[in-house]
Amino acid sequence: MSITEVAKLAGFSHATVSRVLNGRAGVSGEAQAAVRDAMQQLGYSPSANRPGPKPKDKAGLRNGNIALLMMRTDAMLVRAPVTAAVLHGVEKALADAELNLLIGQVQDEGRLPPTVADAKVDGLLLHGFLPPRNLIKQLADIPSVWLLSPRDSVGYFGNRVCPDNEAIGRTAAEYLIQQGHKRIAYLYTDPGHQGFALRKQAFVHTAAIHGIECDVIDEGQPVDHDMHHATAERFEPAVQRLLQLKHRPTGVFIPRDRATVVVHRLLQRQGIDLTSEMELVSCDNDPVLSGLNPLPATIDLNSELIGREAVSLLLREINRGDLHSLRHRILVEPRLIRPEDHPSFVPELNPSPGK
Repeated sequence: MSITEVAKLAGFSHATVSRVLNGRAGVSGEAQAAVRDAMQQLGYSPSANRPGPKPKDKAGLRNGNIALLMMRTDAMLVRAPVTAAVLHGVEKALADAELNLLIGQVQDEGRLPPTVADAKVDGLLLHGFLPPRNLIKQLADIPSVWLLSPRDSVGYFGNRVCPDNEAIGRTAAEYLIQQGHKRIAYLYTDPGHQGFALRKQAFVHTAAIHGIECDVIDEGQPVDHDMHHATAERFEPAVQRLLQLKHRPTGVFIPRDRATVVVHRLLQRQGIDLTSEMELVSCDNDPVLSGLNPLPATIDLNSELIGREAVSLLLREINRGDLHSLRHRILVEPRLIRPEDHPSFVPELNPSPGK
């Protein structure tokens, strides 16, 4: 029996259950009652040996608060399942560590949430973009870990935990090559996104190693702060260029599922048979793919593990107490999900594509 089961039955987060178990403030009477009722129904009794940092591992903690700041981005989780899964991993890891999670936003006006501004947090988890200049020094003095960010450019501070983007590109190319494709292509229209640039480079390099012809279609303007904007109008030029290639690729890598949904529909609208003429491989393992037929293979970022690794790295940074030591970047290995391994796969509707 675990607090995960208690949280599920009570209908509240792991962090809320943890606060109830530890008698911390900030929990409504309704939540407390629901948690205690769930504990009674499940026969759950908190153990003195619950997982999470032992007292010696909490030496650097003063407040028991970790803030997750959405930096100059408004990630609506319904449109950002990868971010949602990462945050779920963060929440579970902090609940196991018996720490409070505070979530706030920092927009262009440069105001910090009061708890952060008043130095009532022990560490920061950051998602999004570099904050306004007036905040950088203040935030850089707090132990921090960026989530999902591959950025190494000047100005970015703190540690980072992110997907292994090179492994993603390599996995996509190897999958298409193993499927028998002799000419493949990379297609995406946000050349300004650093993570996708790494995926593209690894994809092209892997094709070259195997002696496979590879085209790259990545024209377009960098998307601003909303990385989830995928419309037919935006991808139509890239699809037209793909179809106008003298030697049309039969295998195509699109490094974001939301974009794959749009490209899939545009290709079918042009009469392309995605079971015999062309095969797609995507990335994110987003539930949005479940409506497609045929289902493409996709690459799972292991998003929840990214969240857990970020919390672990942050706690090590807090306990070490040396913000000027060598920065760390942890790359989380992705995993390929073939169409037949997807929950929505229907064998009779997804015959193997001909090459």
